[in-house]
Amino acid sequence: MRKPRVIIFDDEPSLLELLEICFAKWGYEVFSYQEPVVCPLNGSSAANVSSAGRCESPAPCADLVISDFRMPQMTGLELFQLQAQKVCKVDRKMKAIMSGHSDGELAKQCARLGYRFFEKPFSCSDLTAWLSKCEKNFDLSRQLGGKITNRRYDFKQDIEYCLNSSGQQEKFLGFTVNKSADGLGLRVFNPLYAGQEITIFDGLGTPNLNATVVWCNKVAENAYTAGLRLSSVSVALSAS
Repeated sequence: MRKPRVIIFDDEPSLLELLEICFAKWGYEVFSYQEPVVCPLNGSSAANVSSAGRCESPAPCADLVISDFRMPQMTGLELFQLQAQKVCKVDRKMKAIMSGHSDGELAKQCARLGYRFFEKPFSCSDLTAWLSKCEKNFDLSRQLGGKITNRRYDFKQDIEYCLNSSGQQEKFLGFTVNKSADGLGLRVFNPLYAGQEITIFDGLGTPNLNATVVWCNKVAENAYTAGLRLSSVSVALSAS
């Protein structure tokens, strides 16, 4: 028998941490993200919210998915809609939206789509009542799908980097937003592309750190977010 698994999306670190603690105390395996990721447990190519293709996993990647409504890049409903387009195997009744900015219409929209709605601040009893209903439908003897990825942590640092394919040492500026044991999340000012190799010169404690771009999204004019996989990892990066 395995633990039940929940995936949580919320760009408010304090609430995200509180939910992590609560679900861990209730015996859940918890995966949490401060930015929306369509397929967080199904490999790096699925991390790009605009990537094509369907989920190839025959089993759901979680028992529950909970998302804040207002997040960077998209709303929680838009995230769930993209997951549905990719044939996400998690049942709609096992997904919930949280919001502190509801005028009543959002709750009705969630109900029409089959999602549970929680208005912030919500009580622990409201959450546990929903969990009790959901848990009756859990099959903990069934192996979940999804490739387990490293959890990311907040990590703020200015960096300089170059594109290895350019043949030149032109340096670009950016800054990190999070890290894992083998990856980085970046904010940059020029577009990057999946598969690109870059070298980070400064800011991470390890000179000439090589990395591969996994995904990149445009978030504003001349502003992008990107995910990197590091080919070598410094002690400073791998520390939690």
